[in-house]
Amino acid sequence: MRRCLKDCRHFFVALAISLSLTLLGAGFLVQRNAQMRTAELKSVFTLQRDKLTSTLTKYLYKTQSLASIAITNNGKIDSFEQVAAALLDDPCIQALALAPKGIISHVYPLRDNEVLLGKDILSYSFGCWEVVRQARHSSHMVMAGPVPLITGGTGLVGRLSVYTGGKNAPKQFWGIVCIALNFPEVLKAAELRLLDELGLPYEIWRNSPYDGKRQILATGASRESRGAPYLEMPVHILNAKWFFKLSAKRAWYQLPETWLYIGFSLLLSVLFSMLVQRRHDMALAHRRLEEIVYIDALTGCLNRRGLFNDLGQRIETDPEEKFSLYYLDLNKFKPINDTYGHKAGDRVLQHFTATMRKYAPKPHALARIGGDEFILILPGENNVARTREALENARRELAKGLPSEGIPVAITFSVGTAVYPDQGTDMDALLSQADQAMYRDKQSHGSVRNTPRG
Repeated sequence: MRRCLKDCRHFFVALAISLSLTLLGAGFLVQRNAQMRTAELKSVFTLQRDKLTSTLTKYLYKTQSLASIAITNNGKIDSFEQVAAALLDDPCIQALALAPKGIISHVYPLRDNEVLLGKDILSYSFGCWEVVRQARHSSHMVMAGPVPLITGGTGLVGRLSVYTGGKNAPKQFWGIVCIALNFPEVLKAAELRLLDELGLPYEIWRNSPYDGKRQILATGASRESRGAPYLEMPVHILNAKWFFKLSAKRAWYQLPETWLYIGFSLLLSVLFSMLVQRRHDMALAHRRLEEIVYIDALTGCLNRRGLFNDLGQRIETDPEEKFSLYYLDLNKFKPINDTYGHKAGDRVLQHFTATMRKYAPKPHALARIGGDEFILILPGENNVARTREALENARRELAKGLPSEGIPVAITFSVGTAVYPDQGTDMDALLSQADQAMYRDKQSHGSVRNTPRG
């Protein structure tokens, strides 16, 4: 299991990175979609808010026509019923009334509204504190409600203070013109049903003038989804302040395009991660193939083919770049094999490789080209003193043998050197020069001295 996870780590890393990026892109698309939906919602909201305001204002301003009766006749009331009948063109209007000095004297229609006659609209005995407060403290068209009506039911009450007098005469308070609208029937004229047909949840509310609590005036038929975008703004109808909240149909997580974005992100991330993992597996297979072709299985350094490939690349890449080639040959390796066995011989070769890698100047390349023959490549100008010191250090450590592994004899080696391009411009010439130098060193010093002559 652990090996499987290790082999697939590139897949999971690529998946994490690609998934983060694609989900970031999906999030951007979701946010962009939400912005477009919010813009559409704002357009609908604006149209419906304006429709609500204009509809209620249109009803309330019918009182101006009644006010003109008193103003044009200098306070006398003529043809009230004719004008009121013409204005009462909608079932949303419950009643129209005139109240000289605040006392209701005319009501239309009179039927079912007789109880209003003689009521003082400026007195708290009128039965509606909100209407009384608005009447006493405003000289403009005002609206109160929804409030309970004396005649029964609930309604919106609009009133307009009327003043008489000309340009030269001072204005005098004549009285009040009132209109009562059935609530919530009057909201139907604002065509809020269109929001229900669109499936858009909405809510209209206000802060109650009595206790300041939220008072719901109207709600839509559709249920609001948690997390769905919404708009909530105040709606000013004359002096009244209502609040209108309009929500979208669905939240972002309920939209099919959201899951389409997420699904596409997952699919794209998985495909990308599979490609990355496949590329890694192919590169790993290529490296393993190279190891089989170019790496010596016993010591882990380059084999003969790997050495020729390395030398060929060096010469081809930069023909003018110098490098030194050291031919290393173990002394008396066959007696070690014969005396201690081939496993001991293998350990000697491994120990020799590890020691040379430890002490050889870096960078370097080390190759095994035969049973006990090695090549050391040192790029650049050769520092003979440093190389001699490195080989001496290696010789001292190898001379200790491997007594802990049952190989107490000293391990020694002979060295021959060739410098490219001074002593050869191709691989064969270099190897031949270094091989000859190594044999001269072996014949001169055997296993006693193994450092090259400067």
